[in-house]
Amino acid sequence: MTSPEPAPSSAPKPRLTQKQVTRASQSAGPMVISVLATLALALLVVFINPGSTDRTYRPDVDVPTVARQATATAGFRAVAPEVPEGWTANYARWNAAGSDRVESWEAGYVTPEEDFAGFTQTAQANPTWLSQQMDNAPRTGTRSVDGTTWELHEPRDGDRHMVAELGGTTVIVTGSGDLGVMDTLASAIQKDLQED
Repeated sequence: MTSPEPAPSSAPKPRLTQKQVTRASQSAGPMVISVLATLALALLVVFINPGSTDRTYRPDVDVPTVARQATATAGFRAVAPEVPEGWTANYARWNAAGSDRVESWEAGYVTPEEDFAGFTQTAQANPTWLSQQMDNAPRTGTRSVDGTTWELHEPRDGDRHMVAELGGTTVIVTGSGDLGVMDTLASAIQKDLQED
């Protein structure tokens, strides 16, 4: 004999406070207005910010001025080559002696074709420092630029390097593009150092 199932008890109805009743009966209008106001503010911030252009990320670096400042510290004349029209300097800095004990002056440029060309100059070069500056790139030959012989170092991947002794200093020219771009920078460096 089975016992009869108990009769289902009716669940108690939840009791809402007057505030809850008022809030539940409001329409979604204020919420939609709030979302639209937030979206409008976000779009305003996006439109106020300037867009990205080629000039946005190109700093205005005055290489001759920084070179004069570096010369005061360097103990040699920091080179400030006159580069072709359209080349943009993107850095120029004096590097104080670090763990390698070598102080150096360097600057870099971006060409109109978006190639990089830069140089490093020091009066304290040593084989270890040179190798580090060129990422251990092997010597693959020489290049003659306006009668000056430069050692050419070319890694399998990465930038090429040309090295020469000029004006009592060692100069490394580094480039990501065509060797002609590096030749142009090397020539400008030689001309600047000959003006002494």
